Amino acid sequence: MERYWQIEKTNLKHNVPLHVLVCALVLGISPFLVGTANLEAQDTAKVLEMYTAFIGIIMLTPIFLPEQPREIRELTGSKYMKSSTVYLIRLVGNSLILAVFLALYIAVLRHNHCEFPIIRYFLGTYVEMLFMGGLGVFCYGLCDNLIIGYMIPIFYYIIAMGSGSKFLKLFYPFSMAAGSYTEKYVLVIGGVLLTAWGIALRCRRK
Repeated sequence: MERYWQIEKTNLKHNVPLHVLVCALVLGISPFLVGTANLEAQDTAKVLEMYTAFIGIIMLTPIFLPEQPREIRELTGSKYMKSSTVYLIRLVGNSLILAVFLALYIAVLRHNHCEFPIIRYFLGTYVEMLFMGGLGVFCYGLCDNLIIGYMIPIFYYIIAMGSGSKFLKLFYPFSMAAGSYTEKYVLVIGGVLLTAWGIALRCRRK
């Protein structure tokens, strides 16, 4: 257990701070871009799904970044702990940070007199965060390129903002705003599979 905590402490010290800062800035400017006060449930869902969930891409996609230089990757690959274990520890830690961000944001919405089912909207938004981040992890693991890892989920997000409900079907991420929750069950399965596949692809890369 001590070894796992050492990995996460290193992640928190060297890899996480910049991404946490970007997420805080994204959420911090939200009152100037979207409504965050006196919202009905449907409007609250739009804010959470179309704005807040975006930070899932920022926090989860770069879990492979410390090993991007080949010499670092070769060094860590020779250590006693599997690379997959290191990636999973970072993934869990970053996912918990996302949950904290989301909980704080939802607390602000409630404080601003927005009406919505807290647990249902928290879980629905969190699932979307994990799916978008999982898509980024998969693309990063497949292409070994962080830029592509960011671009593909952002492209998916742009499609969803357009006529996504028509083309994405059960993978439409903004379903709560449309009054449907079924898509969230598909997204949670998709997010887990994409993340696992991305880590597996990365571990196979020499």
